[in-house]
Amino acid sequence: MPNFLRLIACPSGRASAGKRGVMPTRLNEVLKNDIGFIAILFSVAAIATWLLLMPIVPAIANATMHRFHLRSGSFMRFAAQFPIPAMYNFANRTEVNDVPPGFVDSFFGSLDVDDSFRYINHFPARDATFSVGRYVNLRDGRDRWFTLESDYRGQQLRTQLHLKNRGERDFVLLRQPES
Repeated sequence: MPNFLRLIACPSGRASAGKRGVMPTRLNEVLKNDIGFIAILFSVAAIATWLLLMPIVPAIANATMHRFHLRSGSFMRFAAQFPIPAMYNFANRTEVNDVPPGFVDSFFGSLDVDDSFRYINHFPARDATFSVGRYVNLRDGRDRWFTLESDYRGQQLRTQLHLKNRGERDFVLLRQPES
C-alpha cells in the first residue's frame, strides 16, 4: 500500500491490523467494516451528481420541477428526491384567485396577469399546503384556485390547483387538467 494511504489510516504508521483497539493499517479495511460510512459517501456522491447534472440534463431539471409542484409520477420518485436540497435554481411563481382560471378573461379579454404572480423561493405548492400560506389564503373558507409556475433554462412547468371547501377548515386539493 502507498505510504500516503497508510498515513491516512494510521498517522503514526505503527498500528497493525487485527489488534483490538488499534487503527487498521489499510483504508479498505476501514471501508469494509463500516457500511454506514459507505452509505453516507454514496448518498453524498449521488446528490452531488444530481445537482451537477441538473443544468445539463433537461430530464433531471424537469423531475425536480415536478417535485416542487407535487406532480412526481409516484411517491417513490418524490421520496427518492427528498434528500436533494431545495435549491433556488428555479423562477417559482404563484398566483391565488377567488375565481377559476380563465373565468375573468372571457369577460375582459386578455389581461396582463404578470403583476398578480408572487415569486417564491422553492416549493410553490406550499402556498396551498403549508402553514402561513394555507392560513392566509383559506381562512375565510372559500374555494381558491392556485396557479404555480416554475421556469428553468427554457423549461416551464405550470400547475393549476383548486382547493375546494368541504366544511370548516377542511379542503380538498384538486389538480386541474393540463390545458
